[in-house]
This record gives sequence, structure tokens and C-alpha cells, in this order.
Amino acid sequence: MFYDTVIFDAAGTLIGRDSPDFFEEFFVVAAGELGAAITLDQVKAALSKSMEEPRFHKRDGRMSTPEQTRRYFVDLYAHVFETAGIGGDLVPGLQQYYDRFQDGRYLEVYEDVRPTLEKLKDRGLRLGVLSNWSEHLSHVLKRHDLDRYFSFLVVSAEAGCEKPDERIFRMAIDRAEAPVDRILYIGDYPEEDILPAERVGLDALLIDRYEKYGRYRLPSIRQLTDVPGLLGIA
Repeated sequence: MFYDTVIFDAAGTLIGRDSPDFFEEFFVVAAGELGAAITLDQVKAALSKSMEEPRFHKRDGRMSTPEQTRRYFVDLYAHVFETAGIGGDLVPGLQQYYDRFQDGRYLEVYEDVRPTLEKLKDRGLRLGVLSNWSEHLSHVLKRHDLDRYFSFLVVSAEAGCEKPDERIFRMAIDRAEAPVDRILYIGDYPEEDILPAERVGLDALLIDRYEKYGRYRLPSIRQLTDVPGLLGIA
């Protein structure tokens, strides 16, 4: 299949940490900055309990505006820490951690990202990003020198809706300025990336670096550097 455009998810696809537990590891970092100590296992146990709360496991109304995104982030971290037995007034410190997180300082670019983007860009493909993120994503990409690869960004906090809502995928299709069958979408989470992308008619590819999602039986790769070869780009 020939594509004009490739759209990427951000967290866990382009940027994050090279670990299957990168999401949970950020809680460990935050606790340390608050002067507390928590282990990764404690985070996982507390996070599992927190996600039983409807306000945390729902799939809308979390990151559809800047205010929602900040509130969801701070409330989730505070609830996890309280569940793990970390007391005190956590919110002021978490507000500050949120601001530091959103400037991109804790994030890393996966090693397979730049070589892949270079090859795709050199072949003239139009590249975009579709992400559940705050209004600061463009700054994060610029900090890590990734902004130069992308022609457009669709960010939930600015779009007014978030993945897996099909509306945000349709916004990305509109921004791609290409027929839907000439667009490839790549993300790291089946429920919020691949399945809704397929529902709106996109070809979608799961990046499953740590082989966590084999049970879904979706088209997948373990490294982004496989993408050019799949598209016939040497």
C-alpha cells in the first residue's frame, strides 16, 4: 500500500522512556521530587486501585481542554500517592511537577524515532502527530528537536475531544489533506490508538516495543525503524 501521510501518536510512540513501565516510573520521579519515597511495585498497586475510580478510567473528559488535562494529571497522581500512604498536601507540589513535566524535561526520544522520521521525510511523506496531550506538546517536540519533521499536530487539549473519540481521528484526517486510504496511523495502545483509527477507515499499525499486546492480534511492529521497509523505502 502506498501512503502520502503517516500520523504518529506521541507518548509511548515518539517520546517517553525506554521501559515497559515508563508511565508508572513517572510517579516514582514525582514522589522523589515531593520528598517522598515510593517503589515501582507500590505505584502499580496503588494505580490499579485508583483506576477503579470512574473519574480515572473513563475515556473522555480527561484531556479535552488544558484545564481538564492539568486536573486529571494532578488528581490522578494525588490519588495514587494517597492510596500508597503518602500524606500531606500534595497538590501544590504536583502542580509544579506538572509544569516541569509539560516542558518535556523528563521525556526521552526513543532511539528508533529520528532514523525513521528522517527516511520518511526524505521520501516526501507528510508527517503528523495525533496525541492526547496538553497544549504544550508543540513545545515538547521542539525541545527534543522533533518539531521540524511534522507538518501538523492534532492535540486533545486544543481539539476539544480525545482519543478514542472518533472525532479527533477525523480531525487528523482533515489535517492530513490526503484520502483516508493514503494515510497510515501508528500508535502504542490498542484501545485508544489502533482500534478507533481502524473504525474511521485508517490503516493502523501498533508499535509494541515490549510485546505487551499480542492478545489483540493487531498488525504490529517492535521498532519504528521497521516502518520504512514496510512502506517499500530502503
